[in-house]
Amino acid sequence: MNTYFAIVHKDPDSSFGISFPDLPGCFSAADSEDDLLVQAQLALTLFASDQDELPKSRSVSDLLEDPSIKTDVANGAFFIAIPLINASRKARYNLMLDTDLVAGIDRTARAVGMNRSEFVSEAIAVRLGEQVGAVVSRKVGMQTKSEVTSKKVSSAASMVLRSKTATKAEKSVAASALTQTGSPKETTSKKVASAASKILHDPKASKAAKSVAASALTQKTKKK
Repeated sequence: MNTYFAIVHKDPDSSFGISFPDLPGCFSAADSEDDLLVQAQLALTLFASDQDELPKSRSVSDLLEDPSIKTDVANGAFFIAIPLINASRKARYNLMLDTDLVAGIDRTARAVGMNRSEFVSEAIAVRLGEQVGAVVSRKVGMQTKSEVTSKKVSSAASMVLRSKTATKAEKSVAASALTQTGSPKETTSKKVASAASKILHDPKASKAAKSVAASALTQKTKKK
């Protein structure tokens, strides 16, 4: 697992600026300190998905040897650590799981167009992101990560739209995601982004709805 350090800047009356010194071109912004980790994770995820190989990360002490970074830190900038897990290699592992849990995994995985291994891997990746701020980078066969993600999001969005129990907000985000998957450079509206954020924080929201919501928020960062 490789950890990249992002440096955070904050000027008066401005958002927080996020940049990765070891990854030129990888940057983002956040409106509040609470959003820093999420936006940094998202920036690293998008950047890593477009790269065949990433440069080795430097430690904080090595980064501080750069005069410009040292000056930034002296003026109030600070570091946040974002672990990056390269999941391009697969290995077989034996896991002991409750039979009812496995049944639930299989049922939900089929609903969102995934197999059991993909679903469990995705769930672990999400937990790693929530607990330690990790980003999981994958290489998927001959298809690009964005193509595979697009198909899964479309499947999940269609299921949400057909669901009789989905909320109005969930269906709104799903409808938006279906149009976004065809045009990845379009920007999600503020209203849809707000609804997507609420869905991600709703413990009652379905896996499909959360998958679609996460995609909608990802599309929000892709500008024309």
